[in-house]
Amino acid sequence: MQVRSAGRPSLLIADSEVDDGMLDAIVGGGVEVSVVADGAQALLEIGLQQPAALLISARLPVVDGVTVVRTVRSVPGHDDVPILLAVGPDDRPAAAAGLDAGASACVGKPYRVPEVLAMVGVIGTGRPGPQHPRSAGDDVLRGGPVLLDRAAHEVRLDGAVVSVPPREFRLLALLLEQAGRVVPRETLLREVWGSAHTETNTLAVHVRRLRRRLGEGAGEPTIIESIRGVGYRFRAAPDPTAGPKLTF
Repeated sequence: MQVRSAGRPSLLIADSEVDDGMLDAIVGGGVEVSVVADGAQALLEIGLQQPAALLISARLPVVDGVTVVRTVRSVPGHDDVPILLAVGPDDRPAAAAGLDAGASACVGKPYRVPEVLAMVGVIGTGRPGPQHPRSAGDDVLRGGPVLLDRAAHEVRLDGAVVSVPPREFRLLALLLEQAGRVVPRETLLREVWGSAHTETNTLAVHVRRLRRRLGEGAGEPTIIESIRGVGYRFRAAPDPTAGPKLTF
């Protein structure tokens, strides 16, 4: 089924339980929507339509949602496609697996239309949530061995270029902007994912991926600290009391 608006971009939903109210709300926001009921059809339509974003239910017949996410991410050129994995109250294992497979975030079922709309807001803008003006001097951010250049969309670690996907790039930029200060989880979720009510594991998984990209191994001192129950902090300089110096 397709519900077309006058323009683009497009969202593909793989779920047999989407109600008309949510579809009308998304279409009313100027997004073209396609709906399929199983994972095999989803993969076929993704290949044919090349939608700007995906909303995939974890529980799909034929091909499950996590496999759909993993398959899409394995295709070159699909690193940037926003993929929301829809999970029910009993789907926590699927949520964790989906995030590890490359889902951008998880959304709860039954759907809350405002939450979905906030996260779908990434389509066409590359970033959900409010846009904040910044000066040209903010285009280059530094913290310890890390340099982030917004204009070039480039991250360097000790001078070497590191490949960082767009969502992790935005996450790192927010942490670097507040280097040395704790950034609350709610702020990171709202600014990067468009909703402070995103699935709990989403942020932790992306921080873990970002740490790996910055060369950190399990049990080593970290430059991205977890502050339990609050959020995350990018240390402006290595802490001499934290143990051996980081090696990358």
